[in-house]
Amino acid sequence: MTDSQNLNDLAKATRKFKLWQLTALATAIAQRSWPNYALFSSVTEFGDSSELNHCLNMLWDHVAGQQSAKNFERLLERLEDQTPDVSQFDMYGVYPALDAIVSLTTAVHCSMNPSQDDALSNARLSLSTIGRFLSQVEVPDLKGVELNQYIEQHPLTLQHLDFIDEAVATLARSKPNQDMKKSLRLLATNDGISELGISLEG
Repeated sequence: MTDSQNLNDLAKATRKFKLWQLTALATAIAQRSWPNYALFSSVTEFGDSSELNHCLNMLWDHVAGQQSAKNFERLLERLEDQTPDVSQFDMYGVYPALDAIVSLTTAVHCSMNPSQDDALSNARLSLSTIGRFLSQVEVPDLKGVELNQYIEQHPLTLQHLDFIDEAVATLARSKPNQDMKKSLRLLATNDGISELGISLEG
């Protein structure tokens, strides 16, 4: 199944989502990408991954009904300070790190003005992160249909789609409370392993 088909299915599944559910989904996808930034930051000594974690904490509290998004503009400022300039780094890791920042920024925007578009945008971005990683790191010689099939059938893609499906199912049966926050964040954190299979432990 292509990314566009998967995203169409996700759009249908989330069409009746409440605003907090859309923000929670965007946040869960951003949470899954955090290790990509954390490892990049550790290797390059650029940025501070704890700043991203602070933003995630605020977002999770918000979707659980424990935190207003009233002053979340300041989170956007903090994220801007952590954003790498890809032209300054001669390593592939800057791209998934930047994607992690974009994903978290999108989740913050979604918290301030919830929309299905933002939730779908984060899903699209996360699949693009996987696709670019596979095409540039694993199979740089594959092109066209062969590359697309490789990406669509790769375990990283399939595992990530399963994660998104499980997150949607969890939200569909949950209320915006502490139990939801705990279960969905645990799912999204994935023992500290990102959608690329990256963790700080190596």
